[in-house]
Amino acid sequence: MANYTIPFTDIVGRYSRFRSLFHHALDDVLDHGQFILGKDVELFESRVAKLVGSAHAIGVGNGTDALVLSLKAAGVGPGDEVVTSPMSYLASASAIHLAGGTPVFADVGDDLNLSPIAVREVLSTKTKAILVVHLAGIPAPMEELVEIAKDNGLHLIEDCAQAFGATINGKCVGGFGEFGAVSFHPLKNIGALGDAGLVLTNNANAASWLKQARNHGHKGRDDCSFWSQNTRLDTLQAAFLDIVLDAYSEDIAGRREQVKLYRSLLSQSVNYPLVSTFIEPTYNFFMILVDRRDELIRFLESKGIEAKVHYPTLIHKMSASLPTKPLAGDLRNAEKMTARILSLPLGQHLSGSKIEFICRSIIAFQNADK
Repeated sequence: MANYTIPFTDIVGRYSRFRSLFHHALDDVLDHGQFILGKDVELFESRVAKLVGSAHAIGVGNGTDALVLSLKAAGVGPGDEVVTSPMSYLASASAIHLAGGTPVFADVGDDLNLSPIAVREVLSTKTKAILVVHLAGIPAPMEELVEIAKDNGLHLIEDCAQAFGATINGKCVGGFGEFGAVSFHPLKNIGALGDAGLVLTNNANAASWLKQARNHGHKGRDDCSFWSQNTRLDTLQAAFLDIVLDAYSEDIAGRREQVKLYRSLLSQSVNYPLVSTFIEPTYNFFMILVDRRDELIRFLESKGIEAKVHYPTLIHKMSASLPTKPLAGDLRNAEKMTARILSLPLGQHLSGSKIEFICRSIIAFQNADK
């Protein structure tokens, strides 16, 4: 493994500032003994709901389960098609399978998110829902997608795993569709010390169902309304997340400033996914678009800089998808973009001088053949 001078992320350093607070939270949980659900989970849920402007927030075990339960709450099951993006982490498609539905892949736009035009092209009489992914923390064109869902009587689910707190005209993602699925994986902008997730909804009946669905379907200690899974948010993770949440606004502001510096230094050298003026991304990672991408990765590695690709393989081309002959529209833009995307280091471990060094290195690589 390469020894990077500038790693892509520094997860140890990122969480070390909370060490003493985490230990206090652990002591509190040990003292009260409520290790599953309880007041710590309820407090975190209420804080998140207030922060993003959602009526209800339901903590679950991880982001994938948040998607699966959202799809089930929307009534997705065998025979139903769900339109989604091929350019995402695989969970957005696997969750559809796990809920019993069939993913249908539509092309992406210049923001690398679902294209409303492409979505309309793949709708069928079997379409039950649209599952939109806010890739890299850049919000998708939700106003157009909401209109498509309403026009066609479809459920709309937002995968906000990488976009917690991102806004469109001041409104947080997760509140445009019926459900917003959030991941608190440690590598997300707000992460737990393990897996954790949450579902956002404004539907009181759905929220009540979700609270049962995350807990085997229990309606009481000794009865069960329906068979379901066990995907409760651990009390300790909720207590940790409540601490991290206090620093979230400041952390996102810092990431946005870093992206601003990158864009100013690379303005004449690379292209970027489209970011409209009325949206505020959270930049779970910062993507650029370059030619000779793999060569550039190796060059940056020689300079001690770690860069990554999110994601090098479109979901419909993964081994798990191939036997089922996945349904897909014309994915030419996704095919083109996936060969050019590159994610650069971002986070508190980066100083302005390190970002400047990364940018100088990229420019030097591009100028080498001129």
